[in-house]
Amino acid sequence: MNRNHASRLALALPVALATLFFAPLARADTNLFSTAMERYGWWAALPAAFVVGLGTAATPCVYPMIGITVSVFGARRETRGRAMMLSTAFVHGLAALFVPLGLVAALSGRVAGSLAGSAAVQIFEAILMFVMALNMFGLFEVSLPASVQNRLAAIGGLGLKGAFAIGFATGPIAAPCATAGLVGILDYVFRQKDVASGSLFLYAYSLGLGLPFWLVGTLSLGLPKPGVWMDRVKSVFGIGLMVLGFYYLRHLVPLLANPPTPLAKAWFFVALLIGGVAMGAVHLSFKEGTRFERARKVVGTLAAALGAVWFVAYEPPAPTIAWATNLDTALVQARAEHRPVLVDFGAAWCVACEELMHRTFSEAAVRGEARRFVAVKVDATDPTPAIEALQTRYQVRGLPTVLLINSDGREVSRVTEFVPPARMLELMHSVD
Repeated sequence: MNRNHASRLALALPVALATLFFAPLARADTNLFSTAMERYGWWAALPAAFVVGLGTAATPCVYPMIGITVSVFGARRETRGRAMMLSTAFVHGLAALFVPLGLVAALSGRVAGSLAGSAAVQIFEAILMFVMALNMFGLFEVSLPASVQNRLAAIGGLGLKGAFAIGFATGPIAAPCATAGLVGILDYVFRQKDVASGSLFLYAYSLGLGLPFWLVGTLSLGLPKPGVWMDRVKSVFGIGLMVLGFYYLRHLVPLLANPPTPLAKAWFFVALLIGGVAMGAVHLSFKEGTRFERARKVVGTLAAALGAVWFVAYEPPAPTIAWATNLDTALVQARAEHRPVLVDFGAAWCVACEELMHRTFSEAAVRGEARRFVAVKVDATDPTPAIEALQTRYQVRGLPTVLLINSDGREVSRVTEFVPPARMLELMHSVD
């Protein structure tokens, strides 16, 4: 085994062992951190927070960003030690954002991620993705002015400070997918008011979230010499960034999540993606070729990105529960009819909320069992003072949060992440 393979194995093995060890602790209706804290205490909760962060790195908000570190760190042609330092600075930039914001969110009792789900932030994130995509396509190079570079280099801060800043700026991009994983940590801080331990747990979470970035940044050196192949790889990353930008806008531009009905077929999305690539989305260049070839590149790139985002974001209409929208009225009705209550706190920007709606609450058995309940949906996409008051009353500090309340008005179960239909059905059966 050569040195590169050995180093990869040495870094990957602890992560795999940690994942295997903590996987049995995770019940479908609870957060992994909460389960570890409840069963084994502080010593198990710390690595559990790390594993939860690592899982967040595989979500749609974060995973497409990982490859960008190849160009940010790997292309610098630094030594392995220097690349490791840059990658470490990047990860601590992530932590510098998540730790204080997590503490503020927990101590204030606010729903984490609501700011990240606002229209202004989603537009900003989409623009950021599009700008970075254009950089990948070679239309311009992102760099500081020469005078600023010289001044920072003179004090030895250009590389590390820049990597730290990029990590800090990456945090908001991960926030919409981080909410479900952070619920357990935020709940612990809120209940215990333990800022020191909470900071440490959030730091461990940030390290888990940043580990894939660190691995890519540290181990991506020693690539073959630049050439046409690199431009094509960068084009692939550019298309991925455009898809991510469109994905952030899907709630603001309905066409991005709901294509015209005649076109809403999976085979069409795949054909559009393949057709865009064949037209020139990858193999043609904006820097070379005729005007016609550049136009093909533009059309092919847009077609490929649109086909990909439709394939990822489109959810065909599915039957669902008949939800009420006024919780107080529903509680009065439930008491009068002596029925249990199902309350779903969700938001359009919450990925796990969408999964619950399309994969769990649409299941025939779940819909049938829900007829016993008075079902209420609380939409916290743009929370009003009344919605915030409900979140405070029911101690909702992350989305999704599904409450199952029995006919006596007592909360029996609480779901704070996606659960499959079978588990939801099991929880509903336990409520009388």
